[in-house]
Amino acid sequence: MIKKLLLPVFLFLIQHCFSQPAFQLAPPILKYKSGFFSGSTSLEIVFNQPGAEVHYTINGNEPTENDRLYTSEVVITQRTQVKVKAFAKNFLHSETVKATFIKNGKTIRDIKYSKPNDAYANSTADILNDNIGGITNYRSGGWLGYDSDTVTITVDLAKKESINNILISLLQDENSWIFLPEQVLLYYFNDKQKAFLQAGQEIFQHNSPGPKQCNLQEIKPAQKIKTDKLKLVLLPLKKIPDWHNGKGNHGWLFIDEIKVY
Repeated sequence: MIKKLLLPVFLFLIQHCFSQPAFQLAPPILKYKSGFFSGSTSLEIVFNQPGAEVHYTINGNEPTENDRLYTSEVVITQRTQVKVKAFAKNFLHSETVKATFIKNGKTIRDIKYSKPNDAYANSTADILNDNIGGITNYRSGGWLGYDSDTVTITVDLAKKESINNILISLLQDENSWIFLPEQVLLYYFNDKQKAFLQAGQEIFQHNSPGPKQCNLQEIKPAQKIKTDKLKLVLLPLKKIPDWHNGKGNHGWLFIDEIKVY
């Protein structure tokens, strides 16, 4: 009787104490020219584990083995966030990797901006509207870096249009002292008053650390506006919070692309 009772216990110990744990698959590699595009763009997914499959979604949901199977380049024609995950028998699935693709909006004729820090400036006049960027390497040459108290950007559109929102790509890399701004103010040029009037505002909190990412912020007007000239005033973080090892110092602000919709 005792032997019969001990046998299940012995088998349980063999199964749980001596079995080899499953290994987790490495995340797939996403290859693309830029996170910004006009017309269409494409995404290549690289993963070489034998017997593994890569699945992806374009609806914001986490990928499962029932979602789209990657077999060739993914063609993208509209604003899309692609999430990708690898699966294989006897392995734990990989972590999810993702990429966001932003399509051009209204035609921008010209963008002028405050002088950035010389170490993170760029001589390309259309750097904030060149569809080059969407990566988190602040040394890539696609970012404008600021350590000043105020950054002003004016956007001239090709014609007067109704404005729904303005998208601005900001880098969040707090380990490199690069933070989201304290706030962003949106203004539009009013022809009757011959002046810029405030149309929107976005305030940011810095209570805890955030992920390293290209942070796509949308600033929406508080009322309906129609204009061909916009102004953004960004206020960088003047005092890094106490939870950071650079507490009390001035934070950096990095800007990539601006789109108007």
